[in-house]
Amino acid sequence: MNTALITGATSGIGYASVEKFISKGWHVIATGRNSEKLKKLKNIGAETFQLDVTNQQDINSLITHLVNKSINIDVLVNNAGFGQFGTIEETSDEKARAQFDTNVFGLAAMIRAILPMMRKNCSGRIVNISSAAGLTSMPGGGWYAASKFAVEAISDALRWETKKLGIKIVLIEPGPIKTSFAETVNTSVVIPENSPYGTLVKDLTQSTKGIKGGTVENCAKIIYRASTTKRPRNRYLVTKEAKLIKILLTILPPKLIDYFVIKMFVPALERNCKR
Repeated sequence: MNTALITGATSGIGYASVEKFISKGWHVIATGRNSEKLKKLKNIGAETFQLDVTNQQDINSLITHLVNKSINIDVLVNNAGFGQFGTIEETSDEKARAQFDTNVFGLAAMIRAILPMMRKNCSGRIVNISSAAGLTSMPGGGWYAASKFAVEAISDALRWETKKLGIKIVLIEPGPIKTSFAETVNTSVVIPENSPYGTLVKDLTQSTKGIKGGTVENCAKIIYRASTTKRPRNRYLVTKEAKLIKILLTILPPKLIDYFVIKMFVPALERNCKR
C-alpha cells in the first residue's frame, strides 16, 4: 500500500486531500498542530501525528516513528501554511519571520527530513502547495506572496537537483479557495489605526470574503492527480481565477498591470509629500 504524508491536514485543502487519498486506498499519515482536530482524521481512517512544521523536535519524532515502523513515504504533500497580511512597512519583523518560518522554512525542514528516505528508494514525489500569490504579489499581501515566491524557487531548484534520483517535485498553485483561510488571515492581519495607507489592508481582507473561489474537493483532486500521474506537470494552476492571473501576467505589460492593481486595490490617499 502506498503512503502519503500530508502536513496542515486538519482543515481546508489538507483535510480534503486526506479524504481523497484514503478514498483511493492509500495509507495516509495526517499531521497538524491541533490534537482535537486530528481525532476527526483518525475517525475517517488516517494515521495521525501531532506536528508543528516549525518545531524540529516534532519532525525528528515523526522520522523516528517512520523508521521504527518501517514506513516509506511515497508522497509528501507540504500543505501547512498561513497568510500574513499587512503593508510591508507596518508588518513587524516578528510577524514576517513567523510567516517564513511556517510557509518556507517549515516546508524545507519537512523536505530535508523525508528526502533521504526517498533517495534510498530511488523514488518518491513531493507536492508543494504554493499559491497564485506565488505568481504575483498584491498590495497588502507582500509578505505572504514573498513566502510563496520562495516556495516556487525552492521547488524549481529541488526539481532539478532530484531529477536523476527518481524523485519528482510538483507545485500546486491555487487561486481563491472556499476555506477557513480568510478567518485565519483576520486573526493576524496588521491594520494600525490612522494608517498612512488608509483602508488598503482592511479592504483587501474584506474583499476575500466576497470571492466565490474554488472548492477544496477540486483542489484535492488535482493534488491527487499530481501525486499519482506518471509524468506530472511542474505546476498545476487551480481555479479559474489563478488561470486568469497567469494569462494576464503573460500578455499585459507590467506598467498596465500596475495601473489596474492600483486602481482596484489601493484607496485614494492624501498626498503629504512635498515636491
